Amino acid sequence: MRWVLVLGAVVLGGDASWSQEPPVFGSSIEMVRLDVAVTRNGRAVKGLTGRDFEVKDNGTLQRVEVVGHEEKPVHAILALDNSSSIEGEGLARLKVAAHSLLDVLRPDDAFSLLTFSHRLELKARPGAPRESAHAAIEATEALLTTSLYDATFTALTLAEPALGRPVVLVFTDGQDVGSWLRPEQVLRAARTADLVSHAVISEHAGSDASFLEELAKATGGQVWTVEDLELEGAFLAALEDFRSRYTLQYAARADAPGTWHDIDVKVRVQGAKVRVREGYQRRETLP
Repeated sequence: MRWVLVLGAVVLGGDASWSQEPPVFGSSIEMVRLDVAVTRNGRAVKGLTGRDFEVKDNGTLQRVEVVGHEEKPVHAILALDNSSSIEGEGLARLKVAAHSLLDVLRPDDAFSLLTFSHRLELKARPGAPRESAHAAIEATEALLTTSLYDATFTALTLAEPALGRPVVLVFTDGQDVGSWLRPEQVLRAARTADLVSHAVISEHAGSDASFLEELAKATGGQVWTVEDLELEGAFLAALEDFRSRYTLQYAARADAPGTWHDIDVKVRVQGAKVRVREGYQRRETLP
């Protein structure tokens, strides 16, 4: 059986409340934020400053600063595959992993729970008591088919920046059956939605691996391969990766809404690896 965890996190933002709309300065300058993972030998590299990064936006070198976000609350959106392919022991392991993730969220973090099979259901909304969210996890039952593409797209749209830095985790066995959306439509949405997407895949990975790998590559995420019994650790590692990332900020010249910007980020740390989204698309701003 193949287990997959997809993680999404807002990486380009705006004001201090982490609004999705970037602030506009005058008529020609806007602030851009990038969420960047820096690791060496599999561990997060800490203590870096803006001078340690080299960022190019459409080939133009930028002057960046590191914006602290360690104390910002998180809005965790957990999407669980409850199709028949995970029934039995697989569903039990999934519940353990989901309970563990909910338990490590901080008191000021928000939580949403989406389940998906042949239908999508929002089982827990932000602001609901944690006890009711745990109950919703425990009550999850295996149903019919897996609408992976539809569920991934839906989970990405549930982010509420006003509640905290949004992070989306989608768990599935990876076999899509019955989605209305095509993989390329979901990938297009992810590239323009300012998200980081991670995938955790078991050693029994199947035919949807290419979709998840493209999702991770486009958004600066990572693909992990694990055993089924390591699902709990994968959930927690994905959240920790999100919390340990650097948020880089720089002022860029504003251009026409809809313009695509290629991003290239390097770090002046020997042996370090950088993961960042391929680029971003400038959105419409309010007058």
